[in-house]
Amino acid sequence: MDKQPDIVQVKVGHTVTAPAVRPTKALQLKVDNNKSVIVYNHINGYILDALMKAADASN
Repeated sequence: MDKQPDIVQVKVGHTVTAPAVRPTKALQLKVDNNKSVIVYNHINGYILDALMKAADASN
């Protein structure tokens, strides 16, 4: 029978981090001749909804 140690090393506080995701452009709305709004990925739904309503109201 193999002897197994009574003490086992445990590392606490070590977190695995996900690789950083670079933002990518998802949508670009032209608001005026010299103005546009760029929406990137991972936008919150309520912010996108408000933006789409504001863009629709401006037309």
